[in-house]
Amino acid sequence: MAHTPLEFLYDKFTSYIEDRRREPRDDVMTRMALATFPDGSIPEVIDVVHIAANLFAAGQETTVRMLGSAFQLITERPDLQTWLRDDHERISNFVEEVLRMESPVKGDFRVARVPTTVGGVDIPAGTIVMVLNGAANRDPRKFQRPAEFEPERANAREHLAFGHGIHFCPGAPLARTEGRIAVQRLLQRTTDIAIAEDVHGPPGARRYRYMPTYMLRGLQALHLELDSR
Repeated sequence: MAHTPLEFLYDKFTSYIEDRRREPRDDVMTRMALATFPDGSIPEVIDVVHIAANLFAAGQETTVRMLGSAFQLITERPDLQTWLRDDHERISNFVEEVLRMESPVKGDFRVARVPTTVGGVDIPAGTIVMVLNGAANRDPRKFQRPAEFEPERANAREHLAFGHGIHFCPGAPLARTEGRIAVQRLLQRTTDIAIAEDVHGPPGARRYRYMPTYMLRGLQALHLELDSR
């Protein structure tokens, strides 16, 4: 029977971790393969594989969703596309507002280690809670007119799309850079970017399919027409 994509990924990373333990080199994978617990014991290979595979996949999946949302906005709003073309320095804050408005990760799970109260609700220790950072990014107490996309929003970067505190995403700087460069390069190499209406329908009657999950927010596919005259 054919392996699932996850099994395939685990098999690949198992070979990588075993290889690094046999022949260490100067890379991140080696550091993960040779890491030990506080008592000096070495984790089982599969435990390291789970972490390595998650790090590998997480940055790809979320960045893809972010870029999909960014280009959907750019193509649905010609005024916004023109505004970005006029000054590429505006792209960085545009990306932050995309992250706030369409957080690639809508929420995540945490375990309450101690009894606490949130919003008047008592949460016993050991309770599994879902933290909705996507909802927090629409909080009117933090962001004025939170349902409106404002590419010049002064505090756009204060979103929680990458988490916060000890749970802040270590790949955030890379994701921001990928978003900025991808948008800039496509704008530089085209004169117009438009939605493929034969796939997504005309304005006012668009057809988009989103990922069927309550964890991620993003399009399954986005078909564009590029003009480079």
